[in-house]
Amino acid sequence: MVKDSSQQPTFHSAQTQAELEMLHTVLENQRTYPWNPYGIEVEPYFSELEAEAQQNELNAVSNGIGWQQLASTLDELWAPASQALAADLAQRFCDRVPASFLEQIAQRAHQVAAENQSLLQQLIYCVQDILTAWDSADLQVMARPLALAMRDGHGEVVEVTLRSVRQENWQSLSEIEQARLSLAIARYALGQLDSAA
Repeated sequence: MVKDSSQQPTFHSAQTQAELEMLHTVLENQRTYPWNPYGIEVEPYFSELEAEAQQNELNAVSNGIGWQQLASTLDELWAPASQALAADLAQRFCDRVPASFLEQIAQRAHQVAAENQSLLQQLIYCVQDILTAWDSADLQVMARPLALAMRDGHGEVVEVTLRSVRQENWQSLSEIEQARLSLAIARYALGQLDSAA
């Protein structure tokens, strides 16, 4: 008995059928452009396009509102963690650095911890608004020993740096001491976030 080849689909006929179905789907949803500017189909065509454009604008606005709500929700979720780090920094360093600087370092540490930057860049980002008189290149030189310390030994480097700065209030310290102290605190904060993650 000879089998009828027209009854069984082959690979090529199935592929051809799928291509035709895709082409039909694409062409079915496309409106034809009214080439005659005076034709009766021009007005409905452009009215429909305007309605779609307005709907897209509304969608963009609602998506923007959605993103704002998501961002505020994430800020609310991260705020307690940032406040916990700020409280930790305040408890440990309040006698040496103004509280507003400690809060700023904590906030910046949280912002930069998720980014894919080198530790050196993270340290500089944490303190650059506090140490406004310092050039970025000079801060890199100051931060390099803290950034290059081994992860396991970062606590020792931070402690050594903290001990090397006089136990005076912020205003009594020299600019170099302020920079070393700020960078050591930033390194401590980043280490705390790293160990918590």
